[in-house]
Amino acid sequence: MTCSLPARFFLFAFALVGCAGDDGQTDIDPQVVYAVLDTQGFLYNQNLIGLPVGPQDLTVDCPLGGTARIFGATAGEGGTSLDLTLAYDGCENAGTGYSAALTGDVSWSGSFRSTGYKALGTRSDSLRVVGTFDAGGDVDETCALSVTDRGEDGETSTVTGEWCGRSVSF
Repeated sequence: MTCSLPARFFLFAFALVGCAGDDGQTDIDPQVVYAVLDTQGFLYNQNLIGLPVGPQDLTVDCPLGGTARIFGATAGEGGTSLDLTLAYDGCENAGTGYSAALTGDVSWSGSFRSTGYKALGTRSDSLRVVGTFDAGGDVDETCALSVTDRGEDGETSTVTGEWCGRSVSF
């Protein structure tokens, strides 16, 4: 991503507010989306692994505070399929490059295998993310989210979609 303004004059302004590429993605958007995906993966691994497949409905404590209600269904034949909603209520988590709290409902559906294959979609009409991100400082945004997370066996996955109406890809 590049900023197409004279660097000397506007360097300080960009340091304060970041810069958007031609696709509208800001430097911080990938980390915000990563925080959402990382949190839902963490909650799944900590609370649903080992439970029988089928209907799910549990309210859990988040790693650093707040709660999440996880409800919907899981299935498993040669992998795991899921159709879940995560209802975040100040759900706090921290990971590589971020510390954030999530509030709002997120739908998460698709399938994955332990070998690395995955085709997952994550959507929310209104998700609030409040946190600090290494890529650009503090965020407090309430936005729509719609991303896919796809990967083949043995390969790194690719996330694409939109956060706050801005394109995100990493």
